[in-house]
Amino acid sequence: MKEAHVLDRQPTYSHQEIEDICAEIESQWEYHFIARAAFPSGLMIQLPEYESPQFYIDKGVHFLVRVLLPLPQVMERRLGDVGHWLNQNYIIRLFGILDQDGVITAGKNERNPYTLILALLRQRVGAHSRGYRNPKSREVRKLTKLIEEHLKISIEPEDAQHFNLAIDTILYTLKEYCVVFIRSLEGKSKPNRKPVASLGCRIFSGIWSLYRTLINQ
Repeated sequence: MKEAHVLDRQPTYSHQEIEDICAEIESQWEYHFIARAAFPSGLMIQLPEYESPQFYIDKGVHFLVRVLLPLPQVMERRLGDVGHWLNQNYIIRLFGILDQDGVITAGKNERNPYTLILALLRQRVGAHSRGYRNPKSREVRKLTKLIEEHLKISIEPEDAQHFNLAIDTILYTLKEYCVVFIRSLEGKSKPNRKPVASLGCRIFSGIWSLYRTLINQ
């Protein structure tokens, strides 16, 4: 039985393909930047009124927000963490953009530390996990060391529950380094992708195996 293969239409990364990937990264960054300007860190201590920090204002995004008090229980519990939740989701989305075009695999092949940081962060901020940092994990210690070495950022104490995903230091810097790597791929061969069996093929294969097991009993 034949398998359905995932094949790249072009053997190398073209200039237009690189530009398209970078444009999508910048588009998603702008969405994220606007959302974070509306939900900055530390907003809870400024209630009932707060505005976007200077970091956002300097780049043309400025919100003045008035929140009605008293807060309902759901906002009391979650409002202060919305910014961190948005940061986690940006990591997952950035990974998706790069993975779709084989950039994560290309980064692994070339031992690029920034695509590796992104891939490891994606696993630790909510994709296939609950999004909490376990300082006892060997993978977490490896990731912490990579961030400190390549992004020049000190990670919070060992018992911290979440990774530091500050938008102005971690996310922006990581995004920019990933873009630099992506642009370096222009004209280079795309990484080979493993053949992937279609869902229909996998279902048929499973049914056929079960049938053979039953008739041989």
